[in-house]
Parts: sequence; C-alpha cells; structure tokens
Amino acid sequence: MKVLLLNNQHLGMVVQWEDLLYESVRAQTILGDPTNIGSPENISGLYPDFVKIAEGFGVKARLVLKKDDLRGAIREMLDYKGAYLLDCLLYTSELPTSDLV
Repeated sequence: MKVLLLNNQHLGMVVQWEDLLYESVRAQTILGDPTNIGSPENISGLYPDFVKIAEGFGVKARLVLKKDDLRGAIREMLDYKGAYLLDCLLYTSELPTSDLV
C-alpha cells in the first residue's frame, strides 16, 4: 500500500464548508495549535507528525517540504517494497513560494 498524503494542516472538507457557508470563520479545523501552524520554516509546528505515526506502525515514511524534492520522493515510495506513507506539506502564504509543494 502506498499513501500520498496532501497535508495542509487543516481538516480540508470542513474548511470548504466554513468558506462556503460561514464566511471563512474557522472553528476547530486547524490541526494543532492555531498560533503555531506548521510550515517549511516551522517544522516543529506540524501536527500530527504523520511520519512518526507511520513509523510507529512499522511503515516507512517521509516528509516532503519542497517541490524540488517531490519527484524523487515519489520515486522512492514507488520503488520501496512495502507499505509507504509520503507526507507532502501543502503550504500557502501571502508570499510567492514556487519552490514549495
């Protein structure tokens, strides 16, 4: 089994409803501490740590922070003989970040 996790640090489907129906008011949709949201510059703010969770179950896992690393990480995942979780941090900000996933 191969899992490609598109991780935006939010409960995505709930965020969509908040945007659609509640003028983007957030109510418990941010994973972890809303004042310390994980990002490529703030890896310690990532929550939960899906790589550690996977490894705790004996599943090989890797975190991808930059777009340049994505192709190699996907190749590594596909070449691996066994279960694999690829946690791809999707990060958005007001600044252009073309090198991020």
